[in-house]
Amino acid sequence: MQLSRRAFTLGCGALAASQLLPACSSSGDAPKAPDGSKERIVVIGAGMAGLAAARRLTDAGMDVTVVEARDRLGGRTWTDTTLGVPIDLGAAWIHGPEGNPITELADQVNARRVETDFDKPVIFQDGRELAAEVVQAALQRWQEITNELGVLSEDAGVDESVATGLSEVADINDPLVRWSVASEIVGEYAADPEELSLKWLGNEGEFGGPDLILPGGYTQLVQHLARGLTIRLSTEVKRVSYGGSGVRIETSQGAVEADRAIVTIPLGVLKAGTIAFDPPLPDEKRAAIERLGFGLLDKVVLKFDEPFWPDADVIGLVGSQQPVPFLINGETFAAAPLLIGLRGGSDAREREVLSDQDAVAQVVTALNAPAPTGSLVTRWAADPYARGSYSFIAVGSSPDDMDALAEPANDRLAFAGEATNAEFFGTVHGAYLSGVREAERILG
Repeated sequence: MQLSRRAFTLGCGALAASQLLPACSSSGDAPKAPDGSKERIVVIGAGMAGLAAARRLTDAGMDVTVVEARDRLGGRTWTDTTLGVPIDLGAAWIHGPEGNPITELADQVNARRVETDFDKPVIFQDGRELAAEVVQAALQRWQEITNELGVLSEDAGVDESVATGLSEVADINDPLVRWSVASEIVGEYAADPEELSLKWLGNEGEFGGPDLILPGGYTQLVQHLARGLTIRLSTEVKRVSYGGSGVRIETSQGAVEADRAIVTIPLGVLKAGTIAFDPPLPDEKRAAIERLGFGLLDKVVLKFDEPFWPDADVIGLVGSQQPVPFLINGETFAAAPLLIGLRGGSDAREREVLSDQDAVAQVVTALNAPAPTGSLVTRWAADPYARGSYSFIAVGSSPDDMDALAEPANDRLAFAGEATNAEFFGTVHGAYLSGVREAERILG
């Protein structure tokens, strides 16, 4: 989408790439506990935000322990290899490599990157491939619609939704417009137009450059960040007490005490209230958790004996009953004939009740495809340690809510994660930068 975007500036007054952040610190020495020993820091969550914070603090000489409820690292980045090649079932792309701290991490491990061209899809309607000129005309019309939405957003009220804006500038009965909404808005924000704030649509920042996928998976970067860290897996946090001179973290594997803690769990888990905070979190933070949206983007991955699809990065399926609006051609980055279908919002939530067999069968039927030789189906909403995919600015909320979520509860309890990054929410780099931000806050 080419909506209006907020300018991104480097420096201590704004989020910056990781290599610049240490220069913003006022001290080169790690904070000490009252007895002169190293401060003990507990990081809750071993996703990108938690690992970024732990890496920075550990490198600065702090005593850091990461506790993670899952039996694996990475959180909402999850590289699966059961189909014989690495497939990211969660986050998969570097969105804009120019100045992006994830690019630096990828460089450090020499991770290969392949561009995904979303601008030249091949689209099928009722099983028939649409002519290239029809597709280009639809894309051009969508560009005009997004520009008009951008104008409407400037004067929109806090209670207006993207659906309201679409009703003014687009024929939502047009199948190609509906496909554009499903792929460009729902696929981008993991939420339905009725849920999304029109006022803040397209307000997030972005880095320059194309979308790059990692053929080796995000696990390369996760393992690189995690090297040498003290991490306790399969350790589910039940309660966080932070009102005294330190923090006490009660987990499924016993209690952990420390001087400070950084909470990096997903917004969906905060919304679910499965972790108790003592004292309760400040009113402003709890209100922000309630107002902000947490979306869903699921995948259906299919592996075949040989490819039968057109030579394009993206394949679109037009129609109200299509099981996925678009698929990524896995042959562009993986050494296997793969198709990766994506669906978001309420459509994804409604289909999470399907069995793997039925979910796969729906996509195979829509493609008029042979039986796949392997498949994978995600259900991020049903995952108790995610409860969805990533945050969005819902009707009635604003970036101020993300800023409120980012504020420490007190000098002992900090918060990080993509939902705390008003500039880059919903991205891996947003999560990473938030973790470094909170590490720098502790280092002073």
